[in-house]
Amino acid sequence: MRQIALVTFALFLVSRASPAVDFATFEGWLADHADAPVDGLTPGHYGQDRVGDLAAYFPPGYIAALDFPELDLTIAETANYSAHPMYLGATTKFYGQASIDDEGHLHNYVAGKPFSDKQIRAAANGQAGYMVAWNQVHRWQNVGYRNEARITYVEPTADGSAGTVMDGMLGGGHVDRHLTMFYHRVYLSGSAALSNSDYRMDVDGSNKLLFKEYIEMLSPFDVAGLKLVVERPLDQSEGDQVNSYLPTERRVRRLSAKERADSWLGTNWTLDDFEGYSGLVMDNRWRLLGEKVIGHVASSREPVPQFHGLTSTIPLDDWQLRPCWVVEAVPRWDSHPYGRRVLFIDRDTGSIAMTLIFDRNGEMLKVFSTMYEYSDELENPPPALSTPRWKSSIAINLKDGTGNVATAIGKTEFVDIKPSQVRRLFSVSNLGGGR
Repeated sequence: MRQIALVTFALFLVSRASPAVDFATFEGWLADHADAPVDGLTPGHYGQDRVGDLAAYFPPGYIAALDFPELDLTIAETANYSAHPMYLGATTKFYGQASIDDEGHLHNYVAGKPFSDKQIRAAANGQAGYMVAWNQVHRWQNVGYRNEARITYVEPTADGSAGTVMDGMLGGGHVDRHLTMFYHRVYLSGSAALSNSDYRMDVDGSNKLLFKEYIEMLSPFDVAGLKLVVERPLDQSEGDQVNSYLPTERRVRRLSAKERADSWLGTNWTLDDFEGYSGLVMDNRWRLLGEKVIGHVASSREPVPQFHGLTSTIPLDDWQLRPCWVVEAVPRWDSHPYGRRVLFIDRDTGSIAMTLIFDRNGEMLKVFSTMYEYSDELENPPPALSTPRWKSSIAINLKDGTGNVATAIGKTEFVDIKPSQVRRLFSVSNLGGGR
């Protein structure tokens, strides 16, 4: 009987799998719907009967995930978001100073937005792709942010109903596993918020490092205590330094570049995928594919994110039609499991709205999407409230129907931090201790 059940479940997955999408199909969609305007859909609720209208704003691969009877997708007015005046001032002060060499390296950058829309549109596609990528890296982020997050591992059920679910899961799917983590990123240089100290934090290494990240797994017991410190160099030819502490081994070791391309704790993400893409620009060859308006939850209405759909991976929220740059990133490492990424990067905020993952044969493997919240009701927000705050990341595996949903526990905070706190939090020698 068990064997029959497994076969039945496998057949169910095949029948519910998204239609195969190759890169040529995606390029055709991009060309066909390049002119879809930001006001192309009237604000309101869109159900399954309107999926055809939504297809101009959601790429193939993802649009298939919206085709379910309970779909309730709300299109809201598209808002205009502006970075803090400190960032805008730095952008004006250093305009025209940044440059890109033939290999894609960024030179002469100090602070603010490296390249204007006008510069990007005037550049060749290859150079323009790097410009967009570097703008995304140097988007307005104050001096960094922190949060706690819960990550769920969602599997489809044989009949499409709900199995074991977590808060916010209002559709189908079964949570096989969940874990929690703490994350903190601090910018050591290049932040417009650090103008009083030559745009650098008063800590060792700020002349060589862009930021440091601290990651600590909090639960369940089999991963609790795992910690990582990531150091991102200004000169990306040096590569990230990633030190990890494994409580079972009670030692610190350095992760290799190959390990960074592996599945992160069994999820559909690698260590570089969590917020669309957070790896090194120079790990890829970049190309601008065009501009496109797509659906994105840029400012969530829900205190706790809500999801519906076959595996509860479709946000039940306010979606905006956001103008985005569309760029292709092809890994330079020939053995990387991805053939290419396609990123939709919000022109206003620099946030990555959606990422499409293709394998080495050009077939779409996964779709990553993000959700943010924004304090756009404030006329003069302080730096900590003037940037999109990460709310959720969602991964959909188009091959096996599984998904992962990471959601912020509470709010993502853009907080000030003292140099002494930076030294302690990111000390590799202290990885075996607490925060």
